[in-house]
Amino acid sequence: MNESIICGTCGTAYQSNTTPDTCTICLDERQWVPENGQIWIKPSDLLKNHSVKLNRLQDNLYELLINPVFAIGQRALLVLSEHGNILWDCIPMLDEMTMEFIKAKGGLKAIAFSHPHFYSNMNDWAEYFNCPVYIHNNDA
Repeated sequence: MNESIICGTCGTAYQSNTTPDTCTICLDERQWVPENGQIWIKPSDLLKNHSVKLNRLQDNLYELLINPVFAIGQRALLVLSEHGNILWDCIPMLDEMTMEFIKAKGGLKAIAFSHPHFYSNMNDWAEYFNCPVYIHNNDA
């Protein structure tokens, strides 16, 4: 099984035995490649120095952030609904505390994205919560 590696610039995760030369998302016209080249980090190293911060914004709305800020500072929104919970965008970190919190709130029915900068480790989130991922046709 390939180990994942995360782009330190945009937070996108890749499954690979070797470090990729470039990040597909960073090459997109909406992003950038750092002047000194791509930076890569293993998920286990991210977990050593970062945590997920959950902020309750409203009764049925939570913001998920990585603390301290990582990559472009993505945030995800967890929308709680009696019809099933939705994760709007992803953050490139899924830790035990976050998994337990979301499970206690009923899990996820789906994950949806505003744009590619938030794809991060969407496959890990979708696999863990056994839910579909919805991506805009222009970015599929």
